[in-house]
Amino acid sequence: MDRIGRQITRTCRFIERQLGSPSGENWDNITPMRFFLRSLLLLKSGVVLLVRLLWTVARLLAGAHPLQTGKSGRGREPGGRTPVRVRRDWDDHRVGTVRWSDLGTPRWDMVSGGTQTRTPQPFVHGYVMCDKVRGDIAHSCIHGPAPHNIKVCIVEKDNSRQVWDYLMKIVGARLPRSHFDNR
Repeated sequence: MDRIGRQITRTCRFIERQLGSPSGENWDNITPMRFFLRSLLLLKSGVVLLVRLLWTVARLLAGAHPLQTGKSGRGREPGGRTPVRVRRDWDDHRVGTVRWSDLGTPRWDMVSGGTQTRTPQPFVHGYVMCDKVRGDIAHSCIHGPAPHNIKVCIVEKDNSRQVWDYLMKIVGARLPRSHFDNR
């Protein structure tokens, strides 16, 4: 659409140059032509505006508009290589990184991995193969041959908004503590 608009603009300018300036002797004949050319440009602008409006409406109906997904990726699934920062326990200062595609079965839980300590509130936990974690987390592989699945804690403050928002779509709203009392 923009290519057509640029061509119309170039044609209008070419015709204006060929017909001369307002001080020329053919000025009486130029006025209707200029009116036509200006009307053509106005029509082109209206068509472009209408196409943009229809495209925006189509994207809104399809759920792909930035108002719904967010320009920073909110609501969109992170790619397989997107880094997710994990800890072994909710309050551990050692943080590692795994790829989104390596993280499995995220869910709310109140029992951490490793020492099986109870957390003061529900946190999102998931499973990952121990050799996929980059960084220093509380895991030594002394209880079995590597690689094996380990339970990790995913904390909101460690991760990007895109990762956390998509994680919340998967696990749902935080469950109350009473939900975990019978475990």
